[in-house]
Amino acid sequence: MDPFTIVAFGDSLTYGYGVLDHIAFPACLKKDFPKWRIMNKGVNGDTTREALERLERDVLIFKPQIVTIFFGSNDCSLVEGYYRPLIEYEKNLRSITELVLSFQHGKDFNHGTTLPVFITPPPVVDTDFFPFTTSDRVELYAESVKKIAAEFDCPVIDFFSALWAKKEEAFEDFFQFDGIHLSNTGYALLYPMIREKIASLTKK
Repeated sequence: MDPFTIVAFGDSLTYGYGVLDHIAFPACLKKDFPKWRIMNKGVNGDTTREALERLERDVLIFKPQIVTIFFGSNDCSLVEGYYRPLIEYEKNLRSITELVLSFQHGKDFNHGTTLPVFITPPPVVDTDFFPFTTSDRVELYAESVKKIAAEFDCPVIDFFSALWAKKEEAFEDFFQFDGIHLSNTGYALLYPMIREKIASLTKK
């Protein structure tokens, strides 16, 4: 099979805000799958509304076999200009999914159809210092991701649940100072989940 093209489509958690370039998960994929084309199309501050607007030029133009879809942390935020009501979030995610699934990449993988792989947004450190969102709010959006993935029979990586299971441990270590963006430790938890899913889908 020809080398894969994977587009990592998301917000600052995909981009790798606040960490060195090699820490974010798209760079880790490049290291583990050096013959593949891995595109980091994470944009700081993006919500599903902006994602839908840039889907063609940032994702489909590359004819990927796999697209990771990792949004929700900004959509659920109460910061002015970011907040997208849950009903809009789900509508945007469905539109993105339908467009991705309708795209033909011309390779053998997945019968020639681009495959979305969803990642649920992670919880946050609930503090009074950054009261823009809470883990309870994020969880509603994470549940929507799982619901939509099931509707379209697409793979989903439940990062919310995996990280929330660590809440009795040194939970804050998984985040940067703002309690929202992932630290090196946070990415170290996320990446093996992504790698395992990608490997199982591609039999690598």
